[in-house]
Amino acid sequence: MSVKRRFIDPFFPNRPVDDPERFSGRDYQVDEVVDSLFQTANDNPKHTIITGDRGMGKSSLLLQAKLLATGDNRLADRLNIDLGYDKFDFIVAWHDANVDQTPQNIVSGLLRDLETNMNKFFGKFNLELDIYGFKVSSYKEESKKSVTDLVNDFCDLIKKSYKPVLEGKKQGILLFVDELDRVKPDSGIGSFFKLCTEKLNREGLKKVAFFCAGITGAVQKLEEDHASIFRTLRDIPIPRLSKEETTSILKKGFEKCGFTYEPALSESVYKLSVGFPEPVHILGSEMLSVSEDNHLTLEDYESAKKRVVTDVRRNKLESLLKRAGYGKYQLILQAMAAYEGSYVPLEFISSYIGYEQNQFSTNISNLIDRETISRVDKGVYTFVDPLLKEYIRNFGIISIKEEDPAENVTQMTLF
Repeated sequence: MSVKRRFIDPFFPNRPVDDPERFSGRDYQVDEVVDSLFQTANDNPKHTIITGDRGMGKSSLLLQAKLLATGDNRLADRLNIDLGYDKFDFIVAWHDANVDQTPQNIVSGLLRDLETNMNKFFGKFNLELDIYGFKVSSYKEESKKSVTDLVNDFCDLIKKSYKPVLEGKKQGILLFVDELDRVKPDSGIGSFFKLCTEKLNREGLKKVAFFCAGITGAVQKLEEDHASIFRTLRDIPIPRLSKEETTSILKKGFEKCGFTYEPALSESVYKLSVGFPEPVHILGSEMLSVSEDNHLTLEDYESAKKRVVTDVRRNKLESLLKRAGYGKYQLILQAMAAYEGSYVPLEFISSYIGYEQNQFSTNISNLIDRETISRVDKGVYTFVDPLLKEYIRNFGIISIKEEDPAENVTQMTLF
């Protein structure tokens, strides 16, 4: 028996794609990113937010934007996208937003990274961050600045950086903020972005722009804090993967490892993943793992799917199911898993669980808020994680006697 050849996994189920050579699809969105960079380099700042459902590849595209902004042309060259320059050459700063962070935390993170990157290019450069108390590990409530004061101080420091950036022949400053949707609207984040972009423009700092990413609806949430935020951030929405994009991801991954494959594989993966990148990557990875030769078949696909649901992702999927809630929540998910198609009409759910639609409308809304399901169209829903459907089909739902999540689980119900 021959020993199976070890290979570098070409798929990325657990992290953003940071290699331009392995980034697939999204041609239109990449072109939009390039245009935002080009406009900003020409004194026409395009403050941008990349939006999409969770797991849709927003962070991957934001990383590609950063690479393009710092002179890495590989993605643009591969997609034959005109940059308008030989390459972009911005100074960048990056911050990953998190739950319970405030505009102060975001400003602190951006300025720290900006100072670090300024030092790399221009030698010792001090933004005097201590004048904000940013070098203190945590904020005291009484030391927090108002949004207006924070905007003024932040813009003053950007202005301090701006002149040496341009004198150093750089094209400007880009401020990247990932996972912006994690920041609560009542933190003042919407007002911060609105006031900050206006002040940067008034001060003539027109080669500075924010570049953010957040789940679909992130801009709408910011609107709760400032009604005119829509005029501030250019939205680049990321839709679900097309069948062609799904095929491209699989084809590049398989060929990189020297594997051939049955054409029907991409159809099966696309049908299961319903346009979400993560299932495509994880199924591609597992098919390579379970295959006993260098040719992938539908049998390998079925083996990989079972392995993902029963082993690789079992704990995560079980946690998703528990977090969804009990009682009617589980019945709704059971109905959706029983439906043959990916997009489940409300009428089918109602018929399956034996309740009128108005008797479980609140449950549907809560499942959407909990990011268990998403609304595709009026009265049509799908799983946010398509693998949850397969998990329920294999292990069933959690069944309890009462709606209260505090009740003890009594059994697992298979349909």
